[in-house]
Amino acid sequence: MAGECSLKVFRRVVESRTLKLALKTLLALMLLVARANAFSLLGPYEDWMQRTNFFRLDDIGGPMNLGEEYRWNVPVLTYAFDASFLDYFGSNGVAAVDRAVQILNELPPVSNMVLTNFPLEARSYNYLAQVQGLYDLKSYALFVLLEHMGLAEPTRSVFVLRRWHSEFVSHAWEIYWRDWAIPDFIAERNFDPDTLGPSHYINGTLYTGRAMNYGTDVDAVEVPVDPLANTYTAVADRIADRGAFYTSLTRDDVGGLGYLLRTNNLNLEILLPDVHGVGSNAVSSVNQAVRPGVDKITFVRPAYDSLLGRFFVLFTNQFTDKYVTNNTIVEQQVERVVQKPDFLFSSGDSIELGSPVARSSTRNWWNSASGNSSGPGLIRPPVTITFGRWTFVQTDDHFPEDEAYVENLRWASFNGSTNPPVTYPIGSTASSDLTVHLSVFVAGSACGPFTWQLPVASGEGANLQTSTNLINWVTLTTMTNQGTPVFWYHVGLGSQRFFRVVQ
Repeated sequence: MAGECSLKVFRRVVESRTLKLALKTLLALMLLVARANAFSLLGPYEDWMQRTNFFRLDDIGGPMNLGEEYRWNVPVLTYAFDASFLDYFGSNGVAAVDRAVQILNELPPVSNMVLTNFPLEARSYNYLAQVQGLYDLKSYALFVLLEHMGLAEPTRSVFVLRRWHSEFVSHAWEIYWRDWAIPDFIAERNFDPDTLGPSHYINGTLYTGRAMNYGTDVDAVEVPVDPLANTYTAVADRIADRGAFYTSLTRDDVGGLGYLLRTNNLNLEILLPDVHGVGSNAVSSVNQAVRPGVDKITFVRPAYDSLLGRFFVLFTNQFTDKYVTNNTIVEQQVERVVQKPDFLFSSGDSIELGSPVARSSTRNWWNSASGNSSGPGLIRPPVTITFGRWTFVQTDDHFPEDEAYVENLRWASFNGSTNPPVTYPIGSTASSDLTVHLSVFVAGSACGPFTWQLPVASGEGANLQTSTNLINWVTLTTMTNQGTPVFWYHVGLGSQRFFRVVQ
């Protein structure tokens, strides 16, 4: 009866051909359906994920189908901090990343995991940090760790455009898509952790989709059915708001890790190169085999020489590796000996502007499939996570001469208390010279960068100025030395113009 009623409602929606009625109907259905969850899986880009198909290649990889996932098959992973991180973030920054790691380490084994013990929403806001435009270091570290444990951004993966069809122009919304739209032109890469079927829910929020044409770009865009619903709730969705922070993982994040690491998820895998047999398995260990998930992964931080880039003492971990042969689980004792960390946290200037953090891509991940097929596969180290430090300035001949767009990337550590945020940089970087890089763009051609390095003390300022005759100078903006380089981009009309930085 319930299925028959749903079918009748859907028919009425299609026949109405009005978006307003469609959304109202879908919202009513949402209230009748039990709240659902879902996760998405990350891996190297598949062959069809190309710009010629209008696929957005703006991440370290793409969303995988079930059975194509990538994961770790060792129970212990190591992490450390290099000299640039320690110099910029200091011990407070180390403690912030440690707190992110602690959230993962406190997860129970997958075999003991109960999803309803985890919240649908773990994001909170510190309004002082929001006003000051601060990003939370711990929360970004937690997102990147989840990403390199094999989870993709679920909201972006509910609908994934495989290729554009002209009919999407007149049939843009999901309720109007033809039967062939999914999966031929639009893939569903968000999965329910219980049924393992495609899901349009993320932490209880129901999404619908719309095929959008931006002129030179197209995409399948996820839209919440309830416009007042919480969105981008999963930690794996990547925190984007200044002043926001996570207190834990959400139900969907845990559901994704549970799928990857559970012991009845059998994948063809190899051992990492630094894993070898010990004892009776010293000379006869099995490398490539079908393996179950490891049930739980723990992160440890051995003593690390940040200048030499290695552990002071080789880190050794012995564990029981399990694999399948003749439909039987077989155990072998193995040992992993590592000199360098699996995850290295760093800080740097030269990362993609507009992105707070840069990280290793998925190109090093091992693919078990032959040819150009996708996974399943193995995540392999090393993973480098670089927290950016920059100030972005854009000026334009179209703007009034005394105007500039300025964006500061400012890191901090904060929570829901009334304590003021701990801001970075900390240490010698805070008193370094002010560095300004200028690039000029005219008619699609770039000139530069030109670099100034001025002895401006921390907290002091310098003026970015321009002139058309070297006599009359206009101050576009004043920059304060916050220990970060300034990347100045100017878009010109082709007329003569001069630039300088005045202390």
